[in-house]
Amino acid sequence: MDDFHKITIKKTGKGTKIKNPTHYELIGKGFQGAVFRLSEDRCIKMYAKERHCLRESEALKIAQVSSIVPKVFEVGANYIVMEYIKGQPLKDYLGALGSIPESIVKQLIFVFKEMKKVGFTRVDEAIRHFIVTDNGEIKVIDHVNSLTTQKAWPNKFCGHLAKLNLLDAFLYQVKKSDRELFSEWEKWL
Repeated sequence: MDDFHKITIKKTGKGTKIKNPTHYELIGKGFQGAVFRLSEDRCIKMYAKERHCLRESEALKIAQVSSIVPKVFEVGANYIVMEYIKGQPLKDYLGALGSIPESIVKQLIFVFKEMKKVGFTRVDEAIRHFIVTDNGEIKVIDHVNSLTTQKAWPNKFCGHLAKLNLLDAFLYQVKKSDRELFSEWEKWL
């Protein structure tokens, strides 16, 4: 399984360039690097820049006490081997439903509070980084900026909910379920 070291990730002016001479399936790529599936329950995120790997590994390390992030198995200079989260992006899940169930809102409230509790300074993520697992739990991936960016409320997340026409329903349920959290966010609405 160590042949993942043959994979190279480079940043170019045109984006991320990936060279993968292995059999590992590319399951995602973004600004900082790419993710490959290693096995049924593990994946590896490889980074073009070591500083991005260090930042995400630090965030994941402090959040290992929580159930909202993937488990980390190994960290290298430019990679993190972590739990593969089986499920679908929250955006797809909600898009298929056309609504936002109360059970999902309660889990999202828990996730946002956990982000703050573990010490993340960015309590916000793109909706595509929220994964609804096969057993209905919500996990959050991509934490490169969770300790370096200051965001006290989920602005980007709420913007994505607005595009799905679900923001009002979400905020109504947050206000009903957790008045204290809603009051914290209200000044930014």
